Amino acid sequence: MAWRFHSRARVSSRNPQAFAVCDDCGRWYNHVDLRWQMQWSGNRLQNLRLLVCESCWDEPQQQLRTRILSADPLPIRNPRPEYFFIDDNTFLITNDGIDIVTNDGLNLVTN
Repeated sequence: MAWRFHSRARVSSRNPQAFAVCDDCGRWYNHVDLRWQMQWSGNRLQNLRLLVCESCWDEPQQQLRTRILSADPLPIRNPRPEYFFIDDNTFLITNDGIDIVTNDGLNLVTN
């Protein structure tokens, strides 16, 4: 009986185990040594349906995970915002000196 190379798969007549091929590198391993490749999809892990060996297995990237943001604060009753348009008193005067244009694009006609 000729000896056949089985890559990284272990062969035992007392404890036979199935062989499988790593979907990433293509080497032979025992099926029990391969792991499913997972990836974050939303807020849960999704199986990519790839059986890979330990050296090809990638830890799921946390940056692909969906961030859970806290709720917005409750609004207050009768808010008093500051009037910023009063403080913004920069004007642009045209060449003829008659029209004054504010930053908001409003034309103020002077006599």
